[in-house]
Amino acid sequence: NCGIRINDPAVREANIGYELNPAFWGLGYATEAAASILRFGFQDLQLHRIWAECISENSGSIRVLEKLGMRREGHFHQHQWFHERWWDTLVYAILEQEWPALAAVSVG
Repeated sequence: NCGIRINDPAVREANIGYELNPAFWGLGYATEAAASILRFGFQDLQLHRIWAECISENSGSIRVLEKLGMRREGHFHQHQWFHERWWDTLVYAILEQEWPALAAVSVG
C-alpha cells in the first residue's frame, strides 16, 4: 500500500506513506513505490514539497526515505500511539528543486 495526500492544492505540498507485508521487506519494493510517487508528485502534480513520517525505530523506512534523498526535518517525542505504546516519529522531506538531480540516480 502506497499513497500521496494533498491537503491543500494551493500550497503545493503533500505527504506520502507506504506499508508493506513483512514478507516483502528488504527487497526494494517500498523504495521503488515511493520513488514513483515522488516522481508523480513533482512531475505531474508540480508539488513544491513532499514529506513523510515514520516511527523512529523503523530503520527500514528510514533507509527508504534517505535513499530517496529526503532529509530529516523533525523528531517528535512520543507522538504516535501504535501497538499499545507511544512512539517517537521522524519527519523527512524533499523539495521540488532537489528532485531533478535525484531523479537521474537509480534508487533500486
